Amino acid sequence: MQEFITSSDYHFILRQARTVMNGNMNANDEDVLAAVSMMAVERAEQSASDVPDELAEVIRTMGNIREREDYDRFREQLLPFVRPMAEVTDRDVRKLFPKVKNLRMPKFSEAVRKELTYLGWNDPGTNRKYIVFEEGDGLTALFGQFRPSGKKGVCSICNGIDETGLFLTETRHAGGETYTKRGNYICTDSMACNRRLDDRGRFEEFIGTVTK
Repeated sequence: MQEFITSSDYHFILRQARTVMNGNMNANDEDVLAAVSMMAVERAEQSASDVPDELAEVIRTMGNIREREDYDRFREQLLPFVRPMAEVTDRDVRKLFPKVKNLRMPKFSEAVRKELTYLGWNDPGTNRKYIVFEEGDGLTALFGQFRPSGKKGVCSICNGIDETGLFLTETRHAGGETYTKRGNYICTDSMACNRRLDDRGRFEEFIGTVTK
């Protein structure tokens, strides 16, 4: 099966599916429920435009979601259409972070990579968070100091509320004599962050902020 949608599209569509599920579990007005379902399906179709009929048919079944089992079944049917993030190998990591020694990166299966807009992991030993993402035809990466806050806040990447930490980056300017430090609060758990990230534009804005 050909993969057509990105992970952020996938999470956006699932958010619409949860709206339908929650509506049916918490409301009784049939007219209201029909309107909620129709709007959710329209939003999902707009987010994944120019898709084959097979995928469009799956998206339209969203309107039939009534309970958690229906939602889980819908998610399983949608997942095969998602393009996974490129596999990141140990060799890739050595190239992306040439000055970092003995860097250990977690391994992610293809199924998990379908949920990722970016690959992020924490290194408690150095108090750093590493981020790898696709840009153009290749991979790009950055790291920063990461200081967990121990409390919930709004993440600068996914815009959700979860336990966050201060991600502090340092950018060297032309000539190498001046640096700019920028700090943003982002999710401590990068996997949970990815699962809330339903608009890749927000991630790109974050990258632009910490690298300029």
